[in-house]
Amino acid sequence: MPTKPRRATNYWWVTASEYNPDPKRRWHWQCFFEDPGDRRQRVDWGGPDWINSRISYARIAEMRKGDIVVAYQAGEGITGLAYLARDGYQSIENGEYDTFDLKSSPTAWFDEPIPYQIIREIPKAKEDFEFVKIKRGTVFRISKNGFNELSKIILAFNPTQKKAIARFLK
Repeated sequence: MPTKPRRATNYWWVTASEYNPDPKRRWHWQCFFEDPGDRRQRVDWGGPDWINSRISYARIAEMRKGDIVVAYQAGEGITGLAYLARDGYQSIENGEYDTFDLKSSPTAWFDEPIPYQIIREIPKAKEDFEFVKIKRGTVFRISKNGFNELSKIILAFNPTQKKAIARFLK
């Protein structure tokens, strides 16, 4: 029996912020990475209280199990990596695609976050990182080339975590 061809991994930039004026929308990635095994930390990411932009709805509709999430913390930078546990979905039947779930393992939390300014300096950043040109929203696409460049930067900022990051990416 022929096997189904493997779908290419997609990469998603997901922004969290502790500074949102709406308390329901304040959050820090560290909450997930400190205890990814806590079921409350890996399911129901998003929802109508957190996601409210057309671009984010569209991107969540494109999210697929096994894709990689780049955890961006507003004011700090990229703090870690996680995998999607399932496809993006609608929290309300017939509503917007506004929710996704993360796998508890493997994950990668960085000792040194990668500042946003470093990402902006990557050649073709506006082409490879949707967040660099759009900014408003929570979930954005990263191209394969952008993720490859980002991986080099992550390792440069976190050389002592090289083995752990390589294990995550396998």
